[in-house]
Amino acid sequence: MKSRIRLQDIADMVGVSRTTVSNVLHGNTKRVSPETLDKIQKILKETLYQPNIGSMMLSGKGSGIIGFAVGYEYIHGHPALMDAFMSRLLSAVEEEAVKYGYYLMIIDGSEKERLVEIASRWNVEGMIFIGFSEESYDILRREINKKAILVDTYTKQEEYTYQNVGIDDYDGGYQVGKYLRECGYPDALFIAESTRVRMNMGHGASGRKSIYGGPGLCNEKRWDGFKAAMEAGGTYCRRRRFIIVDQDMEKRRQQYTEMLPRFLEARALAMASDYNAIEIINFLRDHGIRVPEQISVTGFDDCIYAEYIRPRLTTVYQDVDNKGRTALRRLMKLIQGETLPQMHIMSPVKLIVRDSVLDHRITKITK
Repeated sequence: MKSRIRLQDIADMVGVSRTTVSNVLHGNTKRVSPETLDKIQKILKETLYQPNIGSMMLSGKGSGIIGFAVGYEYIHGHPALMDAFMSRLLSAVEEEAVKYGYYLMIIDGSEKERLVEIASRWNVEGMIFIGFSEESYDILRREINKKAILVDTYTKQEEYTYQNVGIDDYDGGYQVGKYLRECGYPDALFIAESTRVRMNMGHGASGRKSIYGGPGLCNEKRWDGFKAAMEAGGTYCRRRRFIIVDQDMEKRRQQYTEMLPRFLEARALAMASDYNAIEIINFLRDHGIRVPEQISVTGFDDCIYAEYIRPRLTTVYQDVDNKGRTALRRLMKLIQGETLPQMHIMSPVKLIVRDSVLDHRITKITK
């Protein structure tokens, strides 16, 4: 059986002291040259080095654990971690954490007391939050008191007061709206799934209190962009064109059935996620409706399944891997005592045109 590699073994391989390797593991890299840092991180990755958490905690030098708190219980009616976006984001964060010598601990965020207790018991060195409203995070940060980065969280204030990593949802919605309008769909509908961020607040609260309901602030931003692009064509885009469907799969299908005549009249559906776009394409095909000949469909995210569905999905691409890496890297800087003046990182998005939209500009030319 192969013996477990030790910290001293890595130090000997690089030709540095054991302390230097330990500093890299704990993110204390200010006095480590870039060349040495690269060598150590490469060996840590190649050897799959696993630090002894118990020893690290007893030494008082930190646990080497990053907490990843998930506020969503369900996404699209399934457990949150089954979602393609969530799994890809987690994979990117975990891969980056390993480069810094950290473990990633996933924590269910539905109950405040349990979340706080786990973060404290394991002495996490930092936290990444996703699926939390601004209000719920304000409550949590006072009790957990750890360096933290939020992902895809919107503020109702003029400026951010916490570190957030997100995307330009407004521009994504605008690109979709502009494309559909120019393709000949001035009456296209925007459809988003309801978002329920739930947390048991404790301290006498009965049951699970819904911190935020409705379509979610990110989808509100996407709708705002979609609406602005539609109105750039000279017609008013009414709020009734923003349709919110239920999280429950069976209830969604019932809603789709009831709205089918309206879908056929609009001739185009801008779905707020790739999951819902693929779902609606399959629903329409089950009802004998051709996509995109009778109804065009767009998505959002450009998940791995967007190219597998037929017709291939036209959607908005966001770099989920980069989002995860950026969140972890910025958290490392906070843990190392650095100040990050930019509170909100908003990455660009771009429209990926495939086959799920019938472009009437082209059909007119070819007739």
